[in-house]
Amino acid sequence: MGHRVARIQSEIERILGEFFLKEGRGFGIGMVSVNGILVSSDLASAKVLVSFIGEQHPEAAFKKLIKHGRDVQTFIFRRLQIRKVPKLIFELDKDPAGAYRVDQLLDDIDRSKTKDPNI
Repeated sequence: MGHRVARIQSEIERILGEFFLKEGRGFGIGMVSVNGILVSSDLASAKVLVSFIGEQHPEAAFKKLIKHGRDVQTFIFRRLQIRKVPKLIFELDKDPAGAYRVDQLLDDIDRSKTKDPNI
């Protein structure tokens, strides 16, 4: 992953956190956890893994999130200072513990790259 893509990815994650903190309750979504973001190298799309903390029916909350997807996209567009904002594709993370394991593996890969830049 290029430096620019990684920077945009972390910026989108920060902005999404801000959005869910400020606007999420207004949509009846509750507490949302962004478990991972994967931005395509051409910045055309960004897959966002989400889970709902303390939600008994996460599928219903996810449907509400999808319903308000355009609002989320607009919020990011207004805050991200780039010409081409990736289209958000939300996916419900049914296994937050699995997302944690994936995150750990990605961190391990990043650490090995810093040790050996040829990887």
